[in-house]
Amino acid sequence: EITTRLVGSEMCIRDRDTAEAWDNPGLLVTGRCRELSAVLVTLDVTPAALEEAEREGAGLIVSHHPVIFDPLRRLDAEEMPYRLAAAGIAAYAAHTNLDKAPGGVNDTLAALLGLEEVAAADDGLCRVGRLPAAMEARDFARLVARRLGTPVRACGDGPVRFVGLCGGAGGGEWMKLNPAVDAFVTGEVKHHELPPMSSCEGVPS
Repeated sequence: EITTRLVGSEMCIRDRDTAEAWDNPGLLVTGRCRELSAVLVTLDVTPAALEEAEREGAGLIVSHHPVIFDPLRRLDAEEMPYRLAAAGIAAYAAHTNLDKAPGGVNDTLAALLGLEEVAAADDGLCRVGRLPAAMEARDFARLVARRLGTPVRACGDGPVRFVGLCGGAGGGEWMKLNPAVDAFVTGEVKHHELPPMSSCEGVPS
């Protein structure tokens, strides 16, 4: 099947075997089409993404977040796995394997922030790098917001030179890296992984 061949060849650089044990990347829904004329790339497989794929004649949706993550106990006609199968559109996810791949999400994030001497952290998922020059935490938060084009929430103060980062939910990883870095950039943290929110401030993009 053309979908399997495409995923096997083009996605081999994002080897699913390198994903975290709890993750569920790979070909999650098989499609009907034997020749792909278009592929839709998206962060999440949403109803809007499916509608666009149908409109554009895309036989495959490649997403970052897996459309099937937890084990399915039943299939609901309104849920995306069922709707994909009914439409004959395949779904492939590159998640933590893409986060940690050379040139993947975390390397791209490090490059956007201008980090130097970037290396994989001991966990293999995060990256650690060095700013060209030290800056105050508030100025670093402004840099992050400006480079990423999004508001950020910043906690803490002091000079920042060594930075750890994780493009996904990296709160647990931050606690492991804490002694080695001055600042940590991540997309998501749980409540108990943060200092009290009263000590954090919003920084506009």
